[in-house]
Amino acid sequence: MSIPILYYDDRSPPARSCLMLIKMLNINVELRFVDLFKGAQFDKAFLALNPQHSVPTLVHNELLLTDSHVILIHLAEHFDGEGKWWPKEYADRMKVLNRLFFECSFLFRRDSDLMSEIVRKQYANVDVTYHKRKLHEAYDIMEHYLDGQSYMAGDQLTLADISIVTTLSTVQLMFPVEAARWPQLQRWYATMRQLDAYEVNRLGVEKLRDIVQQLGKFEFPKQQL
Repeated sequence: MSIPILYYDDRSPPARSCLMLIKMLNINVELRFVDLFKGAQFDKAFLALNPQHSVPTLVHNELLLTDSHVILIHLAEHFDGEGKWWPKEYADRMKVLNRLFFECSFLFRRDSDLMSEIVRKQYANVDVTYHKRKLHEAYDIMEHYLDGQSYMAGDQLTLADISIVTTLSTVQLMFPVEAARWPQLQRWYATMRQLDAYEVNRLGVEKLRDIVQQLGKFEFPKQQL
C-alpha cells in the first residue's frame, strides 16, 4: 500500500480537520502544500488532479478524494482499527455522519461566506450583523446537539468533533463563543482545545487570522485561539 498524499493549506478549516486526524492516528502521510491565497489551486497540474480546485485533496492508491469529510472517513476506516473515531456500530456511525453533513452544508458554508466576503470586499464593506445572525444560529444548533452528551455525536470523541472544531475555531475569530449563551458549546470547545492534536489547528487558525486581517484591512477581536 502506498503512502497517502494530502494536498492541503492549513489555513483551510477542512484541511486542518484532516491534519488533526493524521496526527491523532499517527499516519505516515506525504504533505503537499497548495497556497490558496496565491491561487496555486488553479495551477494546471492541480486542476488536472482536482478540477474542483479545492483542498484538502487526498491521493491514496487508486483513490482520489476531494472532500474533507470523505477523507476523514477513509483515513479512519483504514487506520483506526478500534473504531474510535468512526464507530463500528451502524446507528453510531449515522449520528457521526449526520454531524459531518451539518458541518459541510451549514456551518462551513456560513464560515466560508463570512471569510470570503471579508477577503473580497474588505471588512468595512461587509454586513457583519447579517453574518453574526447566521453564525449565532449555528451556535444555537450546536448547543442543542450537546444536550445530555459530551461530544457532538454522543459521549465519544469522533470525526464529527474534529470536523466541527476546525470550523468553529475559525468563525469564533469574529464571533466568540460566549459561555453565558452557549455554556455547553463553550465547555466542548475548551475540551477540544486541550487535545494534543489541536495545536495543528491553532497554528492554522493563526495563519488564517493574519492573512484575512491583511487582506480585509481590519483586526479580529483579541482572544484565545
